[in-house]
Amino acid sequence: MSALPVEADRGGGGGTGYVAPPPPPSDMLVLRLYVTGNTLRSTRAVDNARRLLETHAAGRFELEVIDIYLHPEAAIAAQIIAAPTLVKLRPGPLRRVIGDLSDSNKVLAALGVMVSNVAGDTSTSASIRP
Repeated sequence: MSALPVEADRGGGGGTGYVAPPPPPSDMLVLRLYVTGNTLRSTRAVDNARRLLETHAAGRFELEVIDIYLHPEAAIAAQIIAAPTLVKLRPGPLRRVIGDLSDSNKVLAALGVMVSNVAGDTSTSASIRP
């Protein structure tokens, strides 16, 4: 058995050598999507979430998909009572969106993503609030 030098720890974590990964940048959108297996509604929610995030927060999001059939303890810990549920963890405040996420404007509004419509312009632009 070999011992790690004290310098390798740097985190003061009891000499285990483990260094926690750095936290995501403050403008990073961190979300969890709780789904129930491979159902049509769950698949649609995953597709809709990825599409919205890639369109409105490209390169600035982390999405973790949790199947509550495989990890019921995660749903209990997060107090999930319906699925699919999208939970915005960062930046605060914590927000939840229940459903298949098909109404883009409502999902963006619930997540705190500003959506601006210019009169006469049919395109919609969005940006993450700092």
